[in-house]
Amino acid sequence: MPADELIRRGRDGSTVDLVLEPGGGSWPAAVLLVLRQLAVLLAVGLAFLPAGMLLVGVAVIVGATLVAAVTVCAALWVSAALVLWPFVAAGELREVRRVQFAPAQAPTELRFVRGARADAWVPISDLRRIQLDETVEEPYEGDPEPAGHTLDLTVVTLTGGDGRPHRAPKGTDADALQRSLEDLLGPAGVPVLRRTERSVRRKPPTPSGGWVYGGSGSANSGGSFSGGG
Repeated sequence: MPADELIRRGRDGSTVDLVLEPGGGSWPAAVLLVLRQLAVLLAVGLAFLPAGMLLVGVAVIVGATLVAAVTVCAALWVSAALVLWPFVAAGELREVRRVQFAPAQAPTELRFVRGARADAWVPISDLRRIQLDETVEEPYEGDPEPAGHTLDLTVVTLTGGDGRPHRAPKGTDADALQRSLEDLLGPAGVPVLRRTERSVRRKPPTPSGGWVYGGSGSANSGGSFSGGG
């Protein structure tokens, strides 16, 4: 994925955004994020459908009617989603989704843009570094699968800031992203550090087995026969 998918000019052209998560930054966008989380919770609940069917079956066996059992299970499922939803939604609204720099050329300040709002602007000197942690898993000899690659991005400020790694989208060009960040933040003296860990994918064990024809049993089963004469 090209670096300009993660580093974008603001709508007015006066800022540059480092996109960590899509969406957010305004109340209309926040409403969409909250509704999306409710849909995710309801979808996750579908994963427990087999367990719910088992519970309904047990309830029917012990004497409940099918309608009553289904109604109770459905009510429990919806109630659990609605109870968890405010906590998940609150976390989604607090989540840092973009780091905004201004002005676009040689930034002197930055702010974190969260799910529902943007923080106050702070001096660029509050930004200690941006850390890129790259993991590369090379294929073993004869492995038909390509190398695996992940890239985590962490924004570190004097006060801790966001402080947690964000997984870059699959296929992000780490070299291009590093160069773009250095071009953006180099004039302010903010370092962009990159750490790469490489490993070789483990070769799966060769399956053993199968019956081998001609073992000791078959070898001894055909002994010679001699008759008396």
